[in-house]
Formats: sequence, C-alpha cells, structure tokens
Amino acid sequence: MPEGLGPEGLGLLDYVLLFVACGMATIPISIMVLKFFTGPSWAERLDKALSWSMTGWILGVMIFYAGMVLLERQRPCEMQRTNQITQACKDYFDSLPR
Repeated sequence: MPEGLGPEGLGLLDYVLLFVACGMATIPISIMVLKFFTGPSWAERLDKALSWSMTGWILGVMIFYAGMVLLERQRPCEMQRTNQITQACKDYFDSLPR
C-alpha cells in the first residue's frame, strides 16, 4: 500500500482533489463559471472559456510532467522508475555485470 494511504482508503475530499488534479473537472467548472457570468453572447463566451480551460489544462499537464521528471532524476539510479533517466545512470547501468 502506498505510504500515506491508510487502510480506510481515500475520503470524499481526496476523490474531489484527485478529480480536479486529473483535469476531469476542467470543462464542468468552466461551464459553471460561464453560467454565472452569462450574457447575451453565451455561445462566444462558452467557446472562449472552453478554449482557455483546455489550454490551461494542457499547459498544466506539461508543467507537471516536467516537474516529475526533474524530481525523479534527483533520486539515486537504483530507485528511478522512469524511462527518462540521465546519461550518468545509463552509464552506471551499462557498467553492471549481466
């Protein structure tokens, strides 16, 4: 079991945070915000909100991925669990007897 995850599993707040973090709530949240500020040009505002929402989500994913790769590369070579290993680790693994 992953560290920090108790025997009771995830709570409601944890699921909500996971839902938002995965980007699955981006479009529904955008639509709710849009409905709050609706005006006569509803379709244009919806298009703009969804465009910005998806752009933000894509940029967020790219930043998250880059951050996770940087964090993973700081771990010792034996503990890295990615295919984005550094050249030093590649050299280390190649030097090991097979």
